[in-house]
Amino acid sequence: MSNDEYVARFGVKKALEQGVPLPAGTTQNSPAVPRDPSIPWYHVYWTSLDWEHRDIPTRHGNNDFGLHHACTKHNMCGKQAITAPYNGEPDREHGTRLEYDGVVTDGSSVRMTTTSVAEEGEKGPGGVHTPDGRPIGTVTAFCRGQTVCPDWVNNL
Repeated sequence: MSNDEYVARFGVKKALEQGVPLPAGTTQNSPAVPRDPSIPWYHVYWTSLDWEHRDIPTRHGNNDFGLHHACTKHNMCGKQAITAPYNGEPDREHGTRLEYDGVVTDGSSVRMTTTSVAEEGEKGPGGVHTPDGRPIGTVTAFCRGQTVCPDWVNNL
C-alpha cells in the first residue's frame, strides 16, 4: 500500500512509529490524511447492504461526511469497522438518516461499541445530487463515548 494508504489505515502515530513518511500537508497532530482534492466527494470506495437491502455506499466525502470525515474526525478508517454495524437493521431512524450500532468483541466480552450513520437521501454538498443517483450513504462512523477511536479499531 502507499504511504497515504498506510496513514489512512493505521493513523499518523503508527506511521511515525514505523518510520513511514507522512503525506504532504499531514502533521504529527493530524489524525489522518488530508482530503485529496483529486478525488471527487462522490467517489464510492465500497458498498454495504443492511438487512432491509438498503444501499449504503461509503463515499470519499469531505470534512462534513463520508470516509474523509469519519477518518479525520473520529479515526474510524477501516472498511470492516465502518461497515460491520450495517449488518442488521437501523437502531435509530431520523427521517432519511439511519444509525446502526455495532460491537467489537474480545471473545464474549464487548471491547468497544461503535456507530455508523447513513443517509438515504441523494443530496450532497451544497444540495447537489449524487451523480450516480445512489444515496449519500455513510455520513460518519465513530466509537461510542470517545471523540477519536483507538488505532486498533481500524485493524479489525
